Amino acid sequence: MTSPTYPLTVDQPYPRNQWWVAAYAAEVGRDLLARDILGERVLLYRTEAGEAVALSGICPHRAFPLEMGRLVGDHVQCGYHGFTFGADGGCVLVPSQSGVPQKSSLRRYPVAEQGDLVWIWTGQADLADPALLPDLGAVGLGRPDWASEQHPVCEVAARYTLLIENLLDLSHVTFIHAATIPGGEKVAQIPVAVIETDHSLTVRRKGENLPLNPLLKMQFPDQDGPVHQHFDAEYLGPAMIRTGGAVHDAASGRRLGTCNFLHMITPAGPTSLRYFVITARDFGLDNPALGQINLGMGTRIQPEDSAAIAAIEQVFQSGATLPAEISARVDNGALKVRRRLEAQIRAEQAMHSAAAAR
Repeated sequence: MTSPTYPLTVDQPYPRNQWWVAAYAAEVGRDLLARDILGERVLLYRTEAGEAVALSGICPHRAFPLEMGRLVGDHVQCGYHGFTFGADGGCVLVPSQSGVPQKSSLRRYPVAEQGDLVWIWTGQADLADPALLPDLGAVGLGRPDWASEQHPVCEVAARYTLLIENLLDLSHVTFIHAATIPGGEKVAQIPVAVIETDHSLTVRRKGENLPLNPLLKMQFPDQDGPVHQHFDAEYLGPAMIRTGGAVHDAASGRRLGTCNFLHMITPAGPTSLRYFVITARDFGLDNPALGQINLGMGTRIQPEDSAAIAAIEQVFQSGATLPAEISARVDNGALKVRRRLEAQIRAEQAMHSAAAAR
């Protein structure tokens, strides 16, 4: 059985000083919602004023799951013995006695709401800075000049790094999605360039003079000739990858529009994840049928990716002897992202070690 951190060469599977997506904003309301995030049970709800709250989701009295309790105003009452906790995590009531035990508080996680998503900070609370979130407006979220669709949340029995690498090497589209993505048969043959900045890494494929397939014709009904189409895979951090990109008229170079596929990846544990997808486009805003097409494609594409990486995870868990890993030139971007992620984890570990030494 492989290490739960493989293919990373670190002993911690994921960074904790990091924003992750806990839920779509619409999922969080006055019903208690439990999510496993980085191996921790988290309880999500909204106060009566509408503020999203994230608390540790296991009662410290006898480890009862708090989502099986109830809200009393803005307080969470455990369904087992009635221990009650405020929205700040503090224990406010033990029905069987007059005071509350020491160290009975729940952890409260910092949260931020952007892009119709509830983000959770899983690390040191005083480092939680919303400025560290990806630039969601730049990819089309929360903007009136873009349309977006939220796809159903998917739970996958695989380590989150497998999904990151799946999305960074879109040559798999030609094979895994041969029957689901129009024009996908050409993707593996398109040359790749890697573009790096301090905050992102993009594996860029630019398809040249591609014939107008039926999907592109529906998206751009006035287009008649071939197009140049970007098949980007942009790593914005371990929690978010953008795929897709701009489409241009091949003859004039005029941009027709951009469609982004935004993949939010949240580890549930070392070998499991929760997968959120949002499609965002800056064209056809008055054509809701395009949104339905995106959702329909998502119902076919997302399970194909999920099944592929779950199959790899099963190999890792089987105890089989693995061949020495080989990589192709197209893997350069994914390998660079491995090093980025390892550097992020090591920097976090070094900060913790320095703090402990003081």
